[in-house]
Amino acid sequence: MPREKLSSVPTGPGVYLLRDARGKVIYVGKARNLRRRMRAYLGKGQEPDRKIEILRRRLSSFDYILTGSETEALVLESNLIKEHRPRYNVKLKDDKRFPFIKVTTGEDFPKALVTRVVREDGSRYFGPYTDAKAMRRTLRLIRQIFPIRQCRTFRFRPRPCLNFQIGRCLGPCRGDVTPEEYGKTVRQLCLFLSGRGEEAIRLLEEQMRCAVEEFRFEDAARLRDRIADVARVQERQRVLTARDISRDAVAVARHGARAFASVARVRSGKLVACDNCSLSIGPRTGKAEVVETFLKQFYALSPELPKEILVETELPDRDAIERWLADRADGKVSLLVPQRGEKMLLLGFARTNAGDALRKDLQARTPPEAVTELGEALRMTRPPRILSAVDISNIAGSLAVGTVVTFRDGRPDKGLYRKYRIRTVKGSDDCAMIRETVARHLARCRSGDCETPDLILIDGGKGPLSAAAEALRESGVRGPRLAALAKREEEVFVPGRSSALPVPGDSRAKKLLVRARDEVHRFSIEYHRTLRDKAARHSALDDISGIGASRKTELLKRFGSVPAIAELSVDQLTEVPGIGCKTAQRIIEALRETKSDDRPAP
Repeated sequence: MPREKLSSVPTGPGVYLLRDARGKVIYVGKARNLRRRMRAYLGKGQEPDRKIEILRRRLSSFDYILTGSETEALVLESNLIKEHRPRYNVKLKDDKRFPFIKVTTGEDFPKALVTRVVREDGSRYFGPYTDAKAMRRTLRLIRQIFPIRQCRTFRFRPRPCLNFQIGRCLGPCRGDVTPEEYGKTVRQLCLFLSGRGEEAIRLLEEQMRCAVEEFRFEDAARLRDRIADVARVQERQRVLTARDISRDAVAVARHGARAFASVARVRSGKLVACDNCSLSIGPRTGKAEVVETFLKQFYALSPELPKEILVETELPDRDAIERWLADRADGKVSLLVPQRGEKMLLLGFARTNAGDALRKDLQARTPPEAVTELGEALRMTRPPRILSAVDISNIAGSLAVGTVVTFRDGRPDKGLYRKYRIRTVKGSDDCAMIRETVARHLARCRSGDCETPDLILIDGGKGPLSAAAEALRESGVRGPRLAALAKREEEVFVPGRSSALPVPGDSRAKKLLVRARDEVHRFSIEYHRTLRDKAARHSALDDISGIGASRKTELLKRFGSVPAIAELSVDQLTEVPGIGCKTAQRIIEALRETKSDDRPAP
């Protein structure tokens, strides 16, 4: 590595990119003095920082970008981390996917909706919400309390929608409300989403008093109910301080390369949210760097910032981060490390939630004992956390179907159940049907439609297992192992072994296999029965273009049967409402053609 390049590095602020021998960016950092920082990576002395020693060994070349200030370097560093996703940087997972609640305040009659993209379009954005389910519950709640429109596009119409009729919309499409009156409800909604529920209640009470003075008692009653709803939600929020303050607390819990950051949000003295974010961290990354990088990535997404952010440790770039946050918030934002009092209590709350999120994540990554035992019984290198079971169903080869059910960590994942109509097999060749089903399912796995299983379980013995093995070889998909569960003795077979594996019948591994086999058998029979019932109800009218369920019902109701309809004339058919001359001619030709096809050959 050319150390002479160090002398040409400027001493001003900027961002540096460390690359390995292949030219891949492995670390992005910022520095107030680029030359001094790069000397730490290029020097030969012993460094107390273990992470710098690791980067020294991997470092082959570097680039740098000069900036006008340390704040500019901080923003550029965050953008480059998102672009290159370096291995040794702390990365906020799925940071581009966090949803926001968007209130389209740039319109005369705004609405609230979900978005994952923040634009400068005059709208107000609330979030980011790391828990999408909680965000959607919030959206449903505000639509119940604040009667704003929910239609996709606004236009005036004489007939209002159902939301207006049930009191969930003020009806701007009818012209019953002015933009000013509608805007009052929108302001109350924005105050509520900002955590300032008391201000929203005060505005509602003022509206209610005006309605009473103007003898609009029905409007006053509706406002009274809305006040009660907002107050009820406010009561559920935990009061942390009597002061009207906007404050966040950020805490991190980590285990190896896994970490979770928790952000507890206080608005108007009340805890309004606690968001948990998954992090990916490099080896030997200090806590200060984890917190600092998370702050830069998380608050780069947030459109509204608090006045105070509480953290667990002092940050090396605290001044630069405060300046950057102040620029984004158009006001001072303080980074504080509390030692006692209510601020320490809030930080402890965030720390508890971060630890709980990490514990749940680690538990989810540990396979259940039954799955681990199954992997050991089948002599697999890793537990089969994704198990797909395959079965077929037919009656003498007719209406043949293949099905796949998938278990994730020993439990059915019904979102990954798949059905297949057998296309290439004629007659009742069960092994060929298994081969087609496995081949088509692996093709969907290869295309990304399904997750590739760790284990494919075949309902059958050695014959179906051999057919599945052939399909697996031809598919080119690597990774899945195969096993078969014979029906009579519940014996377990694997490819390349003539005798059954010694899996005890009372073991958790055998019970998991039996459960998966029974589930795919049930699913297969259910699908076959559905097709059989549909075929029994099928009529020749179903195959004629332009004949839907209602016309079919009307024709059969009037003329009795399909053969009777085939004997009618065009004039008789056109007496049925909705049947024109062309459609009538098409019906007669199709039914008479079907009749001639059914006639036995001489």
